[in-house]
Amino acid sequence: MKRAWISLTLALCLFLTACAAPAEPEGKWDPALKNALGLTPEQRLEDYDYFVKTLKDSYLCLGVHDRENPEEPAEEVFADYRKMILENDSDEAFYSAVYSSLYRLGPYGHLWIIEPEDYQRMLDWCRTEDATGRERWKELIEASEESYKTLKAYLDALGDEDGGSWSGGEAGENLRTLLLPEAGVAYLKVDSFLTDYDPDYPKEAQAIRDFYDAAGDCTDLIIDLTDNSGGNEGYWQNLLAAPLADGPLSCTNYALLADSENNRPYIDNVFAPSDLHPIEELPELPKLERQGLEAATHFVESTLRVEPAAKRAAFHGRVWLLVGPMVYSASESFAVFCQATGFATLVGSRTGGDGIGALDPVMLRLPNSGILIQYTMMYGLNPDGSSSEEAGTTPDVLSPAGEPALVTTLRAIQAARG
Repeated sequence: MKRAWISLTLALCLFLTACAAPAEPEGKWDPALKNALGLTPEQRLEDYDYFVKTLKDSYLCLGVHDRENPEEPAEEVFADYRKMILENDSDEAFYSAVYSSLYRLGPYGHLWIIEPEDYQRMLDWCRTEDATGRERWKELIEASEESYKTLKAYLDALGDEDGGSWSGGEAGENLRTLLLPEAGVAYLKVDSFLTDYDPDYPKEAQAIRDFYDAAGDCTDLIIDLTDNSGGNEGYWQNLLAAPLADGPLSCTNYALLADSENNRPYIDNVFAPSDLHPIEELPELPKLERQGLEAATHFVESTLRVEPAAKRAAFHGRVWLLVGPMVYSASESFAVFCQATGFATLVGSRTGGDGIGALDPVMLRLPNSGILIQYTMMYGLNPDGSSSEEAGTTPDVLSPAGEPALVTTLRAIQAARG
């Protein structure tokens, strides 16, 4: 029996080595924008001050940044780059100040600039998809079309043809499966949760369903998210969970938000007035860190819900979810759901977080330059009140330091079988 489990471990590890995901790409950006945006000194400063004010009254993760980066609090970051704009009469310095501010503040709560390549995809969405319930997003995207044409043209002239965006891995590498019926184990690795508009979405839906059915005689299913940093919640709800659900499943957590001038149109798009509860009515939560949450005005009950598929898949065994620091956003919401509902046992190390209160990042538009900045409006809370962004989710079974989550899982499976 021990020899069989050693063989199983080797088989899985060799499988993963042979089809390892490509290394995370590096960001690319050339700041030499000169005066391409045609802004006056007053307009640059007005845009930067608007950027700072909006983050302070709308974005609730500045406190997370300050706690994790006490050597450079947000106030110092803002002061440094405001001074840079004042001392340099150029659009290059302005853009560099915005970009560098965001870089130093970190990606907490999806905070980042919308770069030209990503902007074009958003604009295509505005023109081809129904924007019902997303009117505010559409309004700001379309309002910045001329600004992004100018920005992209200049970047292209510099030879930066991808507009500074990151690129993903090779097509067709998102799913990896391995079926070991003699060991009673099925293994599925998902590196990203595609949107239902992605042309590969229906292919993956069928591939996962076929795999679940092929695993009908297995006692254990391992779903590996260790390289998955998110995507669309509908992916895991419809493709991963629904085919295995015996009945409706749901879990509810709290998420905070600020009813600010920038957030209000998004709030109106997404929530009914009855969904919003005054922050004063938030129950006492032992690990709620209120520093940095002064702008929060309301909370909502954020519910993750899955209805069973019309036809259940053949697999009926135990489900194990492999997680780690890369698990973030939509993949984090799946981890939260699995732990809360008992759908799967979480194995690995603490996740990256920001999966509670999940909602498409909202945007602020700088009034003169037309540049768009995205951030998460919702500040999700774990059941104990700790920040989902800050604390992530602790697995049910923690891997010892240096041990891959897969090895820990195989040992746990062996123990579960007695």
